[in-house]
Formats: sequence, C-alpha cells, structure tokens
Amino acid sequence: MGFAILLVVGALVLSGFALHGLFVSNLETNARADLDAALSRLVALIDPEQAEPRVTGPLPDPRYETPLGGRYWQIEAVDGSGVARSRSLWDQQFHTTDGADGQSFQPLSDGHEAIVFTRTVEIGAHRFRVTVGEDYEDIRLAGVRYGWDIAKLFALLAMVIIGAAWGQLRLGLMPLDRLRRSVDEVRKGKITRLTGNFPSEVQPLVDQVNGLLSEREALVDRGRQRASDLAHGLKTPLAALHGIAMRLRDKGDEQQAEAIEELADEMSARVDYQMRLASLRTRSGDRRESTSLNSAVIRTVTVLRKTYQGEFLHWMAELGDDLQVDIHRQDLMELVGITLENASKWAHSKVIVRSRQNGEMAVFEISDDGPGIPPKLLGELGSRGARLDESLPGTGLGLAIATEILVLNGGSIAYNVAEAGGLAVEIRLPLAERG
Repeated sequence: MGFAILLVVGALVLSGFALHGLFVSNLETNARADLDAALSRLVALIDPEQAEPRVTGPLPDPRYETPLGGRYWQIEAVDGSGVARSRSLWDQQFHTTDGADGQSFQPLSDGHEAIVFTRTVEIGAHRFRVTVGEDYEDIRLAGVRYGWDIAKLFALLAMVIIGAAWGQLRLGLMPLDRLRRSVDEVRKGKITRLTGNFPSEVQPLVDQVNGLLSEREALVDRGRQRASDLAHGLKTPLAALHGIAMRLRDKGDEQQAEAIEELADEMSARVDYQMRLASLRTRSGDRRESTSLNSAVIRTVTVLRKTYQGEFLHWMAELGDDLQVDIHRQDLMELVGITLENASKWAHSKVIVRSRQNGEMAVFEISDDGPGIPPKLLGELGSRGARLDESLPGTGLGLAIATEILVLNGGSIAYNVAEAGGLAVEIRLPLAERG
C-alpha cells in the first residue's frame, strides 16, 4: 500500500508539473504569435517618408495607449536619429542591439518582465529596429492559477485512486485473511481442516495445507497405533515371564523368580509410561484451552474416595473460585489424578487440597500427613523412574508424567515438606484467556 501511494503521488506530481509546463508553454506560444502579428502590423504603420521613426496610425489594442498597460511597442532608427515608443512604455525604453532580432525578456519599471520580439526592417532608404512586447506577469499568474487548480484536482484524484487501491488491496487480501483465521482455528483445535470457498489463486495452497494436516494426523495416529500394538504385543511375553517366575518359585528358586518378576514389572511400567505420554496433546505456542480446575479436582477426589486406600482417608478440599486453566481437560484430569493418587498412597489419615489464583497463574496445592521426603531428596522427585521409597509398590513414573504434562502446558511443579509432616506438592498452571 505504501508503494502504491508512492507511485500514485509520484505519478500525479510529475503529471502536474508536465501539464503546468505544457500550459505555460502554450500561453507563451500564443503570446509569441500575437506579438509577431502585432509586429507585422506595426511595421506596416511606419511612415516611409520620415527618417525619424513615426507611425501613421495607432494599433487597435487600447493597452498600447495606457501607461504600463501590458502591451508595448518601440521603433528605433538604426542610425540613431530617433526612437518612437508607445504611450504604455511611458518614460522607459527597450534596450536593443544589432543582431539581437528575435525573442528576449526585458525588465519593466514596475519590477515585472516583458516578453519582447525584435525585428530589423528596411523601409525605403531607412533601417528601423522594431520591437513589440507583452507583460509576462499575466502569463505567470495564469500559470500559477492553473497550477493551483491542477493541484486541487490531482489531490482529489490521488485520494480517489489511493482509496480505490486500498479497497482493491483489502478485497484481494480478504481470502488470505480468512485463510489465516482458518489456520489459527486449526492450531487452536477448533477445526481439523481448512474449510470455506477460496479464490482459485489461493485454493491450491488450501489443498496443500489440508493435505499436510491429513498426513500429520495420519502419522500421529499411526504412531499411537504402533505404540498400542507394541504394548499389546509385549503383554504375552510379559505374562510368560510371570509364568516362568511362578514355576521357578514352585521349584524353590525364590531368588531367580523374584528377579524375573521385577524385570517384568519394570518392563510393564515402562510400556505404561510411554503409552500415557503418547496420549498427551502436543501444544503449539498460541493454542488456547479452557478447563475448570475445581471440576477436575472434585471428580478425581470422588473417584479416589471409593478406592481401597482412599476410603479410609479424610479428604479436605479448600477450593477457591472456580479457575479456568489453559490445559486440555484430559491432560488436566491425568495431572490431578496422578498427584492426588500419589498423596492417597502415602497419607496416613488425611489429604488436603487447596486452590487459589496468583496473578495470571492458578495454584493447586496437595499435602498429606504421610512419612514425607527428606528435604535433601526433594529435588529428585519427578525424575523418570526415581523411587525414593521401596516400601510400597510403584515405579516412580507418575510424577514424571505429571512433570511432562506441565512442561507441555507452560506450568510448573514444586515439592516441599507439608505442615502435617508429609509431602506438599504445588502445581502452577496458566489461566485461560478471558472472553
């Protein structure tokens, strides 16, 4: 648009100067033609019988008889015997020299200039230098007025052309703007394909993007399917390993049986960990979600209270305002489930859940009255496969998955010692955009 404005303004300015120059040139041409005709008429009025320049009658234009009237004539004897002038010249005289015939500009007493024509003629035995002139100020003023008229006209024309160019540009870019909004909706997960009618110039791009989306979706589905096939394919070998361990135990080889069972359990845990990670949703930088934190907590607590470990615990939910967090519902349920299940596993009698808002972040705190973790080991929590207590079954991958979820969604997790002596987990998640 800026380039179009420069082109339009530049073209109109150049055109304005060109038209002004042509107009002034045309005025000067007309003035020269009039002066040439007046000079010929003046030559015809010279008295051939007199050595001193004289005219036999006046020129028809009354401006010759008006002091500084705008039209002037002068007849000068080449031999210096005298000079005749129009009344309009008053007390001034044009300066002419031999060989200076043709057009020139002469100053006037009022500060203006006159465009003059000079011709040397022979009448009888006498030679005269005949000059006629016209005040150039009239031509200059006419050029100025014409220039202002052209400027106003071209300014209006520039606004019309620039407005039309802006409208054309907006109209031409509307399909690209719709395409941008559609791509944004794809990134936000509102739609899966670019839809709508697009011009033929844009449609190939739309088809290519839709093809890319289809290929990406197919690759993701294929990857998840392969992971699922791998998990199902490993179930039979893992079951066989458990069977081998049972037979070894029946034969009294307790040590070998326990080693095989530990290996099989570790493999099962690793497969489960990768399957759960594969179900997480990869987030783009500008994809936005909105999920109720309180709803996820209440639903998870309701489920855990019905489990064997959870039914003997006292659950305290100190929830503030219902906060909408920027995370997919399934990922939030996974995150809340992992952390609350971990607390219920280690708690002796109670689990406390709190939520609050801190600036642009939602803070979700879970604490229990279990045995807790020594402060020097808190930094190891959340690492893959890190187990700080072997007294209860587990793989230590739950908090690692929670960390993965938070990394994908711009959140953070921190561990501390709870007031009741157990573990305190603080989770921070960005709030969803309002409106």
